[in-house]
Amino acid sequence: MTTSSPTSNTIGFIGLGNMGSAMASHLCKAGYTVLAWARSPASFETLAHLPLQAQSSIEALCANTKLIALNVTNTADVESLLFRQGGIAQHAQRGSIVVDFSTIDAAAVAEFAPRLKTLGIDYIDCPVSGGVAGARAATLSMMAGGDLAAFQRIEPMLHHLGKTIRHVGPSGAGQAIKAANQMVMCIQLAGIAEAMNYALEQGADLAIVLELLQAGLPASRVLDWAGPHMVKGFSDPVSIEAHLHAKDMHMIADAARKQGLHLPLLFKTAELLDELVANGPPSQDTSRVFQIVQKHMRGE
Repeated sequence: MTTSSPTSNTIGFIGLGNMGSAMASHLCKAGYTVLAWARSPASFETLAHLPLQAQSSIEALCANTKLIALNVTNTADVESLLFRQGGIAQHAQRGSIVVDFSTIDAAAVAEFAPRLKTLGIDYIDCPVSGGVAGARAATLSMMAGGDLAAFQRIEPMLHHLGKTIRHVGPSGAGQAIKAANQMVMCIQLAGIAEAMNYALEQGADLAIVLELLQAGLPASRVLDWAGPHMVKGFSDPVSIEAHLHAKDMHMIADAARKQGLHLPLLFKTAELLDELVANGPPSQDTSRVFQIVQKHMRGE
C-alpha cells in the first residue's frame, strides 16, 4: 500500500457527474493521478476517455491518497460518504484533507468539520459557482471555508479548476456565501421572468424589451443568460438544470426557517422553482420559470 501527502499529485475524486467529470479531466491534464470511486461501476463507461484509476471501494481510495475531493448532489449524500460504515471518516489517513465542492447546508458543514478534525482529517467546504460551462472552461468561482493552513496546502490544485478562488472563513463560510450566490441569482431570475411577462402582457416585443433592459441599470449576467431563453421560447440547449437550482433554494429556505428567519423573496422563489420541476420535463433550463410566472399572472 502506498500513501501520499495532501500536496502530492495524487487525488481521490468522488462524484463524477457533468461538473465532477469536467473537473477531474482538468486535474488529469494538469498531471495529477486521479483515483476515482463511484457507487455504480457503470459510471466509468462514459468516462473511458479520461485516465482515471477506478477504485473498488472508498477504503481503497483512501489508502492511496490523503487528498479527497467530493462533488455530489446534496447534504445527505455528503454525510453518507463521510460517516457511513466503510466511509471516509472510517478509512481516511490522519493528515488527510477532504475538499467538498458540493453545494450543501452550511449548518451541516459546521458539524461535519469538527467530527472529522478529531480523526485528524481537515474538511474544506469549497462550493463552486459557474455551472457546467465554468467547470469545462476551468473558470469556476470557488469559496472555501475551513482551516486556512489546510486550504493553502490545496490551493495550487484549485487553480487548475477555477479562476476566482478565495478562503472566506471558518467551516461553513463557503456554503453560506454559495447560498447567498444562489439566492441572488434565482430571486433575480424570478424578477426578470415577472418583468418580461408583464411587458409581454402589455403588447411589447420581448426582443426589444431584452435589448433595452440590457442597455440600462437592470443589465446583469443573469439577464444575459436567461433573457434570450425567454425571448426564443426555450429552444436553446439547457444551460442550468432547474432541479439543481430548486434543490439549492429549497435547502436554503428550510435552513432559514429553522433559524427563525423570514425571507419572503427566497421562500416564494423556492416555491416557483419547486412548481417548475414538478410540472416540467426531467431536464429543463431554470429560465423556464418564466412559464410558471406567466401561469400565475394569468390566474391559471
